Amino acid sequence: MDTAEIRKSIFRLAWPAILEMTLHTLVWTVDTAMVGRLNPASISAVTLGAQMMFITMAVFGSVGIGATAMVARNVGAEDYGRAEKVGGQALGVGMIISTLLALTGMIFAKEIFQCVVDDPELIVLGSTYLRYVLIGGFVLIPLGVSNGILRGAGNTVVPLKAAFFANGLNIIGDYVLIFGKWGFPQLGVKGAAIATGLAQVLGAVISLYYLFSGKGGIKVHLKDLFRIDREILSKLFRLSLPAAFEMAMNDGSRLLSSFWIAQLGKVSFAANAVAIAAESVSFMPGYGFAIAATTLMGQNLGAKNVDVARRSTMKAMNYAMIFMGTVALIFLLIPQHIMALFTTDRETLLLAAQCIRIGALEQIPIAIAMVISGALKGAGDTKGPFHISLATNLGVRLPLIFLIVFVWKLNVVYIWIATALQFILEAVLMLLRYRKEKWKTLEIH
Repeated sequence: MDTAEIRKSIFRLAWPAILEMTLHTLVWTVDTAMVGRLNPASISAVTLGAQMMFITMAVFGSVGIGATAMVARNVGAEDYGRAEKVGGQALGVGMIISTLLALTGMIFAKEIFQCVVDDPELIVLGSTYLRYVLIGGFVLIPLGVSNGILRGAGNTVVPLKAAFFANGLNIIGDYVLIFGKWGFPQLGVKGAAIATGLAQVLGAVISLYYLFSGKGGIKVHLKDLFRIDREILSKLFRLSLPAAFEMAMNDGSRLLSSFWIAQLGKVSFAANAVAIAAESVSFMPGYGFAIAATTLMGQNLGAKNVDVARRSTMKAMNYAMIFMGTVALIFLLIPQHIMALFTTDRETLLLAAQCIRIGALEQIPIAIAMVISGALKGAGDTKGPFHISLATNLGVRLPLIFLIVFVWKLNVVYIWIATALQFILEAVLMLLRYRKEKWKTLEIH
């Protein structure tokens, strides 16, 4: 495969993934804006409820990461029968986990919120939101696993289609159910939950249709969903558990950090929040090229094309660095103009602008870390990214943020310096792990 073919393969996989992530970010922004027209308790209830559901489902849904790696390896080896069987086993596991989590959340929604907050109104609204949004919880992990299987087979367009229609339904559903439009009742928080839940169901139906029909490039058979294959399941869990721990570590670290940052005061907390919202847009190219690196690494190792696997990873990393490096320049040159899109409060704007300027230093390291992590996972090395995440969070991020907030009592800009150091170290460690080239000899299919 020459350079032009590698570039074509990378962009064919990356651009739908980038657009998919853009859609998810857009719907979250619109959802927040609509709920924001209610009252503070409603905003908090929806934010907390959504975070609980999506973080929990994402951690337990990491079986999709293992499925992507195994499917890609078998597709590359042209063993489509085994790839389909892996997909069926992963999807069956995802359905069981998702059902158990959704039922638990629905039954114990009130008790869950009572453990997190002590405001009676927030407990009522939050538990109501959680019960109704978990309509989609039953299919949220199967949706993620389905998309992982499709990506492993080299199809990133179907997940984009599913996201397009699901997020469209979510936005329309929010409008008519939150505010009571077009003859529908005004349901407020409950309406937001129902709209999100139904959107997840629609997304799952679309992805599953392509999987079971074989129109997505790989066909999953019903008989493989619950017919246990211990060998496949053993490899699937061996790959997926480190990815789950990594996600739990990263999400837990961010959540704990936000609790600590809240101690710096409302302005600092708000500045950090809007700066993060602005920076999240920059991650989309990294996400897309990481998906491409994962798929191409797995498929080329399956086809015994180690050199193409290596070159694809390096090309994907370079493209991610170019795109995110461009964003870094924008963050450096016009940070106040960017933050003016997110807040009108002068004090918050100026502080957030300082944060996002520091965030420019993170962009290229994040691009490197995301793509190399994706490539390692595509090769079956999920332990490496987890160990690196563990080291950088526990060794750099959390200790430094604790010192900045509680010991040195510095402002939130120093928090961003600490996270920049974390991402720089993470990028270095990812590259060192990758260059050892142990990924070349991993057998996972």
